[in-house]
Amino acid sequence: MKKSYSPKPKHKYGALTALFVAATLLSHASAEDVPDVPLTMTVISDDAYGKTVTKGEYEQAIDRITRNGRRIPKRFAGQNNLCVAYTKTNEIEKARIACDAAISSIERRGVRASIGTWYYSAAVHAYQSDLAVALSNRGVLLAAIGDADLAEQDFVAAIELKTALTSTIESNLERLGQLTTS
Repeated sequence: MKKSYSPKPKHKYGALTALFVAATLLSHASAEDVPDVPLTMTVISDDAYGKTVTKGEYEQAIDRITRNGRRIPKRFAGQNNLCVAYTKTNEIEKARIACDAAISSIERRGVRASIGTWYYSAAVHAYQSDLAVALSNRGVLLAAIGDADLAEQDFVAAIELKTALTSTIESNLERLGQLTTS
């Protein structure tokens, strides 16, 4: 019996430009020497209060996504949007947990897809796109806290997935290089 497959609706990605103080990466630079080099984070705007995050209402989004702090979502969109919102509110440990959880939820989905007897390109495409978003967002977080080497690794891994967001991620990698060589 042939199984039918209906791909989930595509996520609508929205980009947020995260302006992080480059001084975390450039301890030798003075405030006047710090370039204004923004890094871009990606929000799932059509799910998990992504529009609230995109509007810059980070605290409200965090409150709603976590249901007033009572529970943390296990779905990718919720974790991804928490990663962005916590990063923007400078709650670094919570951001790191959410970013890692977003990647883990995608990796579990990839394992489940490969176990089945049927495998569809739509599922592979969604997996790669979501993983690229999550890796890039974690890369921005890592850059913001001064871990340029790990940020670069995440950006390179995301670029290797060759998704529609590759040019944005390449720009993040280029900007990271500008920050670390200035």
